[in-house]
Amino acid sequence: MDIAHYRQTLEQPWGKIFYQVLFDQLKEVKGKRVLDFGAGFCLTADFLSQNNTVVAVDPSAEMLYHQEQPNLSKYHGSIDLLDQFPDASFDVIICHNVLEYVAMEDYPTYLTAFHRLLTPSGQLSIVKHHRAGKVMQAVVFNHQIDTAMDLLAGADYHSPSFNQGRCYDMAELVQSGQFRIERYQGIRTFYALQPNEIKSEMGWLEGMTRMELAVCDHSPYRDISFFHHVWLEKVTT
Repeated sequence: MDIAHYRQTLEQPWGKIFYQVLFDQLKEVKGKRVLDFGAGFCLTADFLSQNNTVVAVDPSAEMLYHQEQPNLSKYHGSIDLLDQFPDASFDVIICHNVLEYVAMEDYPTYLTAFHRLLTPSGQLSIVKHHRAGKVMQAVVFNHQIDTAMDLLAGADYHSPSFNQGRCYDMAELVQSGQFRIERYQGIRTFYALQPNEIKSEMGWLEGMTRMELAVCDHSPYRDISFFHHVWLEKVTT
């Protein structure tokens, strides 16, 4: 993990716009008990803590404690740490860009833990890398045809910040029967396809954010986005 590279990315316009779009998609989460699992620098946890009670969990102490936010609780740890929380502790669980770096055979462990921790009407918010969007970026922005062909064939990808990751399908989130897909939204449909030199121009961030939000709920635009924001609801028997 290259934390310095990740921090630098977040300071760039293309890092900032991701969170502007994401926060707009999370703005209706209010008055809830929220778990942010894999919270990183706690940018999402800090945003949600303005209107919710938030618990942030991350295996990287360097990221988790990068900045103190007194209005949320932080726990250094990973999946095993969740055992200390009682059943139905949370109304919403955030798990953004995490499962890409988890072994496929461990998915049931994570999803079972989330299912146990959610209230009967609870929601699970997943942000995941989307293969079609990654193929688009490899071809259009990076001019890497071989990489695009490998992704198209199902290969893992390399992240400068988080090493090797895996694009998984939404169907894998619901195959256990513990969750059902409520809806999904796109993030990063257009903005990563433009050259970086224009992204610091006055008005670019505001204009492109407006464009991303205009299409994030609509196909075919969300279907070619780099990230999918999937909302799942807990299935109870």
